[in-house]
Amino acid sequence: METVLKDFNYGFRLLIRNPGFTAVALLAIALGVGANTTVFSGIDATLFHPFDFPSQGRLVMLWERNVELGFVRSSVAPANANDWREQNKTLEQVIPINQRYFDLTERDEPERFLGYQVGSTFFDTLGVTALYGRTFAPDEGEAGRQQVVVLKHSLWQRRFGADPEIVNQTVRLNGQNFTVIGVMPPDFNFPFNGGEMWAPLVFDAKDLSNRGSHYLQVMGLLKPGVTIDQAREDLNAIAARAAHQFPETNAGRGVNVVSLTADATRGSRMYAPIVLGAVGFVLLIACANVANLLLVRGTSRQKEIAIRLAMGASRWRLIRQLLTESLALSLAGGALGLLASVWGIKALAGAIPEEFSKFIPGWHNLVINRTAFAFTLIVSVITGLLFGLVPAIQSTKTNFHAALKEGGKGTSGKASRNRARSVLVVVEIALSLVLLIGAGLMIRSFVELMRSDFGVDPTNVLTVQVSLSSEKYAKSDVRINAYNQLLSRIEALPGVARVGATGILPMGGTNNSRAIERIGQTVFAQGKQPSVNYAPITSGYLAAIGTRLIKGRNVTEQDRDGAPRVALVNEAFVNQFLPGQDPIGQTYKDGGAQPVEIVGVTSNVLNEDFEYRRETQIYAPYAQDAWRSLYLMIRGSTDAASLTTVVRSEVSVLDKTLPVFNIKPMEQVISERMSPKRLVTFMLAAFALLALALAAVGIYAVMSYAVSQRTHEIGVRMALGARPRDIFKLVISQGLVLTLVGIAIGLPGAFAMTRALAGMLFGVTMTDPITFVGISLLLGGVAMLACYVPTRKATKVDPMIALRYE
Repeated sequence: METVLKDFNYGFRLLIRNPGFTAVALLAIALGVGANTTVFSGIDATLFHPFDFPSQGRLVMLWERNVELGFVRSSVAPANANDWREQNKTLEQVIPINQRYFDLTERDEPERFLGYQVGSTFFDTLGVTALYGRTFAPDEGEAGRQQVVVLKHSLWQRRFGADPEIVNQTVRLNGQNFTVIGVMPPDFNFPFNGGEMWAPLVFDAKDLSNRGSHYLQVMGLLKPGVTIDQAREDLNAIAARAAHQFPETNAGRGVNVVSLTADATRGSRMYAPIVLGAVGFVLLIACANVANLLLVRGTSRQKEIAIRLAMGASRWRLIRQLLTESLALSLAGGALGLLASVWGIKALAGAIPEEFSKFIPGWHNLVINRTAFAFTLIVSVITGLLFGLVPAIQSTKTNFHAALKEGGKGTSGKASRNRARSVLVVVEIALSLVLLIGAGLMIRSFVELMRSDFGVDPTNVLTVQVSLSSEKYAKSDVRINAYNQLLSRIEALPGVARVGATGILPMGGTNNSRAIERIGQTVFAQGKQPSVNYAPITSGYLAAIGTRLIKGRNVTEQDRDGAPRVALVNEAFVNQFLPGQDPIGQTYKDGGAQPVEIVGVTSNVLNEDFEYRRETQIYAPYAQDAWRSLYLMIRGSTDAASLTTVVRSEVSVLDKTLPVFNIKPMEQVISERMSPKRLVTFMLAAFALLALALAAVGIYAVMSYAVSQRTHEIGVRMALGARPRDIFKLVISQGLVLTLVGIAIGLPGAFAMTRALAGMLFGVTMTDPITFVGISLLLGGVAMLACYVPTRKATKVDPMIALRYE
C-alpha cells in the first residue's frame, strides 16, 4: 500500500509539472465522466428506483390483454378484477384503482382535483403510513363507510394551509361530505400521474357483474416465493374460465402480469438505452483522446524509462507506475466531472415542465446520491485503466540501450506507438460518426414533427376543462342547455373568434374508446371487436381547434337525443375499415340500440405520443352523448391566454359552484407532451457535438505529432526540390486516410444503431440517405480542418533547420 501511495504522489507531482497536458486531459475526462454521471443519475431515479416501497420486489400490475386485437395493457373490468381477487392462488392482495376527479366546493373558489378510489388495503400493501392521522381501515372498504379521504402533502399545504388540525375535519367533495383521516408524507406520489387525494373504492352489485366497462388499474402483491410467471399462469386460468362463461365480453381476453417497476418505467426504458449508449460513446472518445496524449507524452519520457530499466526496474513495475499516474489523472478528472454533473442534474430536472414531469415516476428524485457517487468512482477507475493501459504497454517497450545512446530522441518503438495513435483516432472518428448520425436522425425527426400537420392549429387556442356536478346536472338535457349557454356567452366575449367543446383533449394524454361490432357490411366476431377512439363534440369544435372537415357535413344542433344517431370519423378510420368506399352514409354499430350513420370525415390528429401512425377516431354530437365534463376550446383573435379571467367569470355566472381547471394554451399542451422527445434530441445533439470536438482535437494532436516526427524527412524532401504543395499532399493524405477508414468502420455501426431509434423517428427513415451522407461529409470536413493547421505548418519548414533537427 505504501508503494502505491508513493506512485500516486509521484503521479500527481508529474501532473502539476505539466499543466498544459494536465488541463487538456482533465477537461476531456471531466466532460466524459460528468456526462455519464448526469445520465446515470437520471436513469437510476426514473428506471431503477422510481419507488422505494418495502415490498417493491413483490408488487405487480395486472392488465387485461387480447393478443388477436393487439393490446397487452388494457384497463380492467370490475367483475374481472373481482374474479382475480377471489379465485387467485398466488397473490396476497389484489387492489383495484379507479382514477376519478373530486370537486371541492367549499373553502374559497371551487376547484377540481385528480384523485383515486382504491381498495381499502392500498396503503398497507404498499407499506406506507400517513404523516398525520392514518390511512384506511379494512372496514372502510365496505358500503356506507367509504366517505373518508387521505390528502397528498402538497394539496394539504396549498389548499388547506398546512393546517395540522385538518385530520377529522369534514370537506365537501362531489356534493358529499368526506372526513379527512390522514395526510401522506411529502415524497408519496402513487399512482404517479398527479393524484391529489385517495378515497376507498367500494363495488356494488352492478359493478360486480360489469364485464363490459374497462376502467380500472389493478395492483397485486405476490405471495412470498411466487414468481411473476406463476402469477400470470394462475390468473390466465381464471381469465380462460371467464372467457368460456362470458364469451360476449371476455372472449380472447387474458391477463398480463408485470412488475410495478417495469410497468411504471416503460416510457423511460424506450429512451434510456439510446441516451446511455450515446454518453458511453462520449466517454470512449474521451478515453481515446487522453490515451493519445499519453502516447505522445510517453515519447518524451523514453530516456526516463530507459534509465529505470537500466537500473533494474522490471517492466511490470514501470507499467504499474504509469497506470497509477493514469488513475491519478482519471480520479482528478472524475472529481471535476462529479462537480459538473451537479449542474447537469439541475439542467436535466428543469428540462421537463413541472406539469408533465409529475407523470414521470422518479423524476423528482434526480439528485447526486451515494449510488451516483459510487458510479462516478467506478467509471473514473475504469476510465483510467482504459486510457492508461495501451500507453503504459507501449512506453515500456523501449530499448533502453538505443534510447540512452540517442539521448532520449531515439526511434525505438516509434512505429508501434504511431500505429496505436492512428488506431485510436480511427476509433474516435468511427464512434463520433455513429453518434452524429443518431443525433442527426433525431434532429431531422424533430424538425419533421414540428413541420408536420398535427391535425389541429394550436395558435391562440385556450383549453379549459369544466365539469358539471352529478346531482344538479343529472339529466342530459340540463347538461346540454348549461353548456350551450356557457359556449354562447364565451363566444360573445371580445377577442374570441371561435369556441367549441370536446370530451377528450387532443394530444392531452387521455383517451376514451368504443368497441365496434359492425362497420358497413363487416361484422366483427366476439373477442375481435376493434376499439376506436371516441369523443363527443359540439358543432363549433372543429373550427375552434382547427381540424379540417374533408368530406360530408359537421355535427349540428339538430343532431339531438331522439334524432337518428350520427358521427364523424377521421381519415384513418376510413382507410382501415372502409378502404375504397364512400364512407358518407355508411353505418357502424357500437353496442347502442341504433346503428350510427357516418355523416362526415375529418383530417387525422396525432396522438399524445406524436407517433406517425394515425389512430382511428369517432366524433359524436354532444347533444346525443352529453358528458358531464368537457374541454372548452377557445380560439382567440390574439393571445388566448389573456381570456383566462373572463372565461372563469363566465363559468361563475353560470354556476359559481363549478370548478374550472386544466387551463392551458393548446401550444403549452403540445409543448409539454413533446418535452421528452425534445430533451432526448437535445441530449443526443449535445453529446454528438462534444464527440465531434473531441475527435477533431484527437486528429489534430496526431497530425501535429506526426509533423514534428517527420520534420527531418520533410527538410530532406524540400532540399531535394519538393514544393510546399507536394508536402501538403504528403502530410494531409495521412489524415485523409485515417478519416476515411474511421468513416468506413463507423457507417456499419451507424446502420446497426439506427434500428434502436426506429420507434422514435417521425417522418424520417432509419437509413435516411441525407443524414448519412451529410453527417459523413460534415465529419470528414471537420477532420480535414483539424489536419489543415499542422499540415500548413509542415509546408513552412525551413530545410536548413529541418536538416539539423535531432
